[in-house]
Amino acid sequence: MAVTVIVVNYNAGPALLRMMDSLAPALGPDDEVIVVDNASADNSLDPMAGHAARPVLIRNADNRGFSAAVNQGMDAAHGDYFLLLNPDVIVQPDTLREMERFMAARPDAGVAGGRVCETDGRLQLACRRGFPTPWVAFCRLSGLSLLFPKSKLFARYNLTFLDPDNEAEVDAVSGSFMMIRRAVTEQIGRFDEDYFLYAEDIDFCLRAKQAGWKALYNPAARIVHAKGVCADTSPGPAAYQFYHTMWTFHKKHFYARTPAPVNALIWLGVQAMKFVKPRLAELKAARRRK
Repeated sequence: MAVTVIVVNYNAGPALLRMMDSLAPALGPDDEVIVVDNASADNSLDPMAGHAARPVLIRNADNRGFSAAVNQGMDAAHGDYFLLLNPDVIVQPDTLREMERFMAARPDAGVAGGRVCETDGRLQLACRRGFPTPWVAFCRLSGLSLLFPKSKLFARYNLTFLDPDNEAEVDAVSGSFMMIRRAVTEQIGRFDEDYFLYAEDIDFCLRAKQAGWKALYNPAARIVHAKGVCADTSPGPAAYQFYHTMWTFHKKHFYARTPAPVNALIWLGVQAMKFVKPRLAELKAARRRK
């Protein structure tokens, strides 16, 4: 079995080189690395020539978005498994082999993710998630998931009622650290390119589950993720894009079976978040710069 690592790069700067330096010792002789660059302007690809990880470089003339770039990587891949990694992560020496072992032992798993940690060691809650149904999204936005983090009813957004040290079946895992069995893409297709950034990983996991595959969380495989390196340099547009994309996800998967008044409330809530959250993000960033 071979693993194809797919990395989507957008102005990651030195983070990409740090990630590749950590990845190289983890690679087996049959593994490959594909870096798809979305028209970076920071010369972050320059150190990749002759790097020990032997990356194949795909250079886009413009920013095609995360989903389209992942699909380009899948088109060029030869591995039995695709491992999506953000360029701002640090891989452990056993990460690839542990994920490959895990998937081989669980033939019912179409998708798997591992323990994604902050730089201070804390678990990044987004590494294992519930599908953002209207109820789950309401619990998140209303604060119920924060008030009752151990509740299976209220805390499904980040599944905080699960023990992070135990393997678990989840709804979705993060595209920053996501292994996909090739057979899944042959059955359901690749990432939906209607998503430019955000929600494409949740969408893929939902379609895989509908096709009979499981998404699993494997705490034995670990990476460190410094979030936000490859997002827009300003947090405001990133926050706006997130809520815009979540409305796209809702329309695709829940709109038709949700009562019209609820859809109207969701739409109003999304519009409010698209207005408020970017401004709050910018204010928070400004305070950090002082």
